[in-house]
Amino acid sequence: MGLTLVLLVGAGLLLQTIRRLWDVNPGFDTQHVITFKVGVSHSLTKTASSTRIAYQQLIERIRKIPGVQAAEFTAVVPLSGQGGTMPFWIGSQKPASLQRAPRLEMFLTGPDYLRTMEIPLLRGRFFTPEDTTKSPCVMVIDTAFAHMYFPNSDPLDQTLSAGFSSVGPCRIVGVVGHVRLWALEDPSTNTQNQAYFPVYQDPDEWVAASYPDMTVMVRTPLDTATVMPAIKAAVFGAGSDQPIYNLQTMPQIVSESMSSQRFPMILLGAFAALALLLASVGIYGVISYSVTQRIQEIGIRMALGAAKRQIFQMVIGHGLRLAVAGLMTGTAVALILARLLSSFSHLLYGVGASDPVTFAGVSLVLIGAAILACYIPARRASRVDPMVALRYE
Repeated sequence: MGLTLVLLVGAGLLLQTIRRLWDVNPGFDTQHVITFKVGVSHSLTKTASSTRIAYQQLIERIRKIPGVQAAEFTAVVPLSGQGGTMPFWIGSQKPASLQRAPRLEMFLTGPDYLRTMEIPLLRGRFFTPEDTTKSPCVMVIDTAFAHMYFPNSDPLDQTLSAGFSSVGPCRIVGVVGHVRLWALEDPSTNTQNQAYFPVYQDPDEWVAASYPDMTVMVRTPLDTATVMPAIKAAVFGAGSDQPIYNLQTMPQIVSESMSSQRFPMILLGAFAALALLLASVGIYGVISYSVTQRIQEIGIRMALGAAKRQIFQMVIGHGLRLAVAGLMTGTAVALILARLLSSFSHLLYGVGASDPVTFAGVSLVLIGAAILACYIPARRASRVDPMVALRYE
């Protein structure tokens, strides 16, 4: 019973964590979004200029599909494990050491990205198709960046540079909502500063490396199986040698981002179910053996006037005493392990390792299982014939 409680508490805490993570607002609408990558034909990407044209024509064909509300390219899909940090500086004064400079998460995206992801624009503007290599460099920052570096001033029209090879200086033209990039729990140890850079301003020398790794984000209320044939037709419109791969829906990506909590929850739950079965069988065996050994005692008690209900309660009480002893031991062990296993505590979100609701709920389940395990022996004991019991050996 003690081991069962430890395992069930662990599974219960992780179950509550996953339930709370589903309620977290990631900063964008996770529903009705399909993501995939396209292997654009090499014949269309020989130069930086032709690559830009090929990708722009591709996304325009996808946007024209009936049922597609919005579509755009991005180099970073939130909650997918993509992305990386880079140094940045505000203004024209470049830091002496980029390694020690503050860092941000950079999103390389197109002008329709906010509408596709339904990320709120809070100030200024987002990118437009006119933001190209021939126009002044622009960037958009998120609220976490604005609160950290512009708490008492207006970030719009300030200049920002980023990266080891220095993108910028770029003018900040907008502020958008913060997005949970790495995980829904988004620990404070992760870099919170986020900035957006227009894909059509990507320098020529970077196009060959960055464009093939872009992901297409499509917002549509249609099912994936319904809309994908039309998307494939649009992709193949420029050549049949353009494969679609890494097809996922955003709910799938969100679900996979919780795999670090889901797998141990399933594992602990499976072992807990097995331990609960063994504990129930064990209690049943112990109580059955106890009843067999106490047949004459039970007969004497009934001969002296003990009611069947009293005999039933006596046997159930004996089983409950065993169960409560196990629960007390398991509770102590679980609380100690919660303090010692910091790696487990780090998996939790929105619930403490010693959550009283979880401990109480698990204890009630185990007490109920103990009562059920004791029911048959207790029922058999309450039906003992005193005369037969007194002659029993």
